[in-house]
Amino acid sequence: MNDQAKGLILTSIGVLSVIPDSLIVRLVETDGLTFMFVRCGLAGLMIGLFTLFRHGSNTLQAYKNLGRSGLQYGVLLCISTFCFIYGLRLTSVANALFIVSTSPVFAALASWAFLGERFSPRMIWTTIFALIGIAIIAAGSHSGGQSSLLGDAIALGAAATLAFAFTTARASRSMSMVPATAIGYALTAMICVPFVRFDTLSQTDLTLLIILGGMFVPLGTALMSLGPRYITASEVSLLLLLEAVLAPLLVWYVVGENPGPYALIGGAVVLSTLFISNMIGLKRGR
Repeated sequence: MNDQAKGLILTSIGVLSVIPDSLIVRLVETDGLTFMFVRCGLAGLMIGLFTLFRHGSNTLQAYKNLGRSGLQYGVLLCISTFCFIYGLRLTSVANALFIVSTSPVFAALASWAFLGERFSPRMIWTTIFALIGIAIIAAGSHSGGQSSLLGDAIALGAAATLAFAFTTARASRSMSMVPATAIGYALTAMICVPFVRFDTLSQTDLTLLIILGGMFVPLGTALMSLGPRYITASEVSLLLLLEAVLAPLLVWYVVGENPGPYALIGGAVVLSTLFISNMIGLKRGR
């Protein structure tokens, strides 16, 4: 198996692993902070155990090597997680995921501003059309229902902070950010500790959260962090669009959450823009 095939398989499995996340947010009835404590606490524990298994006696040194960049990555991941979960709880899954899928646009802006990377004409047009798509999605949130402007704004915050996390990782390409991911999830769980209410968790809720935090989230995080070692950023970005397409359809099928016409039109604009942009970037890279 060549490197490209390996990268495509790893990243695809990673993306498919996180697709149930949005559905479980809808199915679990506990409050948001209790949800995040269990989800992120288990994910941080599993990734921490993976790091221990991989580095053995050098685990402590692996965390020390992260330095300021690793801590920054962890903090940004923590903020992004809060924004993502609360964005999902306040607006429709389709709105939240279509908006969060624009994180590569924010990452390009951050790389231009902080790393001095060239902001190409392709990315200028990508940014313009992505913002048009977001505006259409936001226009639909005025109608109420499952959508809300506040939820859309929080999801936009998740896209921006996730982009800054990607930029931090890009600026420190020589080191793996997998241990920093464990730090980010652990920090999220620690913030939630004073507000956790286990009495609001039913047996079904707890089971779903254990499956999500103990398996899906850490598996997806680990595999998606390994994918870019073998394939280009454009290929990774294309595969990440799978979640924005499949997760709203899964939620629509299981719980009947209709995205509505504005979300579908705006989402189509966003996803088509990102797909075409990444295809052009991939073709030029080759």
